[in-house]
Amino acid sequence: MRILLVTCYFYPQNRISVLRVGQWAKYWALQGHEVTVLTTYKYPFMGPYGLHPAMPDGVQVVEVPYLPNWLCKRLQRPGRASNANAHEESTSQRLRRHVRRLRSHIGSLMDIHDLWIRPARRKALELMAQQPYDAVVSSFSPPAAHMVASRLKQAHPGIIWLADFRDLWAHNHITSAKGLLRHIETALEVRTMRHRADALMTVSAPLANDLRGRYPELPVWVVENGFDPEEFMNWPTRLVTAPDANGMLRISYTGTLYPGRRDPTPLLEAVNRLIDKGVLQRERVAIDFYGNNERELADILNACYGNRHGVVHAHGFVSRQDSLAAQARSSLLLLLESSEPAARGVLTGKVFEYLVSGIPILAVGLGRENAAGALLLETGTGFCATTADEIAAMLVHSVQSGRFDFYAPKIHRIASYARDRQAEQITALLQDMQEASLSVDKA
Repeated sequence: MRILLVTCYFYPQNRISVLRVGQWAKYWALQGHEVTVLTTYKYPFMGPYGLHPAMPDGVQVVEVPYLPNWLCKRLQRPGRASNANAHEESTSQRLRRHVRRLRSHIGSLMDIHDLWIRPARRKALELMAQQPYDAVVSSFSPPAAHMVASRLKQAHPGIIWLADFRDLWAHNHITSAKGLLRHIETALEVRTMRHRADALMTVSAPLANDLRGRYPELPVWVVENGFDPEEFMNWPTRLVTAPDANGMLRISYTGTLYPGRRDPTPLLEAVNRLIDKGVLQRERVAIDFYGNNERELADILNACYGNRHGVVHAHGFVSRQDSLAAQARSSLLLLLESSEPAARGVLTGKVFEYLVSGIPILAVGLGRENAAGALLLETGTGFCATTADEIAAMLVHSVQSGRFDFYAPKIHRIASYARDRQAEQITALLQDMQEASLSVDKA
């Protein structure tokens, strides 16, 4: 097949979301398909960057510029430290921090990638005039990717359009709009998707049910996030022997924090309580956070006096290689999610990295009713807890027994989440839809 992949985020951006579409493109090409990736121009301030995988023949990446020169110059300005101990913050970093706060009110509206829609559509139509494509696959977020694909489907009704939702758009539990803006956001999504998309795809059954409820006329496929078996080549060997709980207890989190939602407070309370009681020795405990979370982590720690024993460490943003290395030297990998019903279908790419790490997973804020919690229990890789008491009880038992009893990975089940298998699954579904469409046309 000839596939046009429309995505705002792509290599070399160092984002977990990039791996989903990037590894599809890789394996589609390795499986004999031709892939054109239509993506945004990678401005210096749109990082973080650092992912540079070797893409196979059969993948063409087309970057489309979309920002005016005056805005580029403004976003590239260095900031000024507010005091002698503050880290210097660039204009783009400061803007990104403010926008992140706004997202809890305006949702996906007024995204900077909206400026990409018109030039991306124009470039895509040029590409489609040069050669025919069998399918367009677009991946949310941001909405711009689906909005470009929708316009391409309008111009070429015969092409198959598959819209991928890594997260929900208008019903997103973290960034959905509020009040009147929510109605506007919902209307924009419906106008973009309905009567144009041929099929929808998402990462979990709960999210699929949400989409089916709003788009009953469309097929909805579930293709979870996954892992690249070439990146984790010896992963079955790693899962044979779990780390013991006798030595240093090192708990690591690599991801984004959202106070009150993806929030480590129950873990901090449990660990501090056990240190207070002498069950854990302060010098043999470390809770490490990796990512651009310093401000959020500081707010959480201040609110619950969470670092009174000095065991919490913020390491800031690190490369993917350093992140994987940090995971490998951990005793437990921390997974955070909200316990609210709207978050039950969230299944991030980070989960699957954790699955093949060979390290037990501590999931805080979710249980078996969550897609991520059900996955951990089903694969025998994690322990789910929503309270400090549950976490404390697990840690006491593990330290006293010297092992994490809950950790018993099911290798055959984990193997089904390999990206090469998923890429093949998607193209098989696309080909079925293409054949069905041709049959209808002939009839």
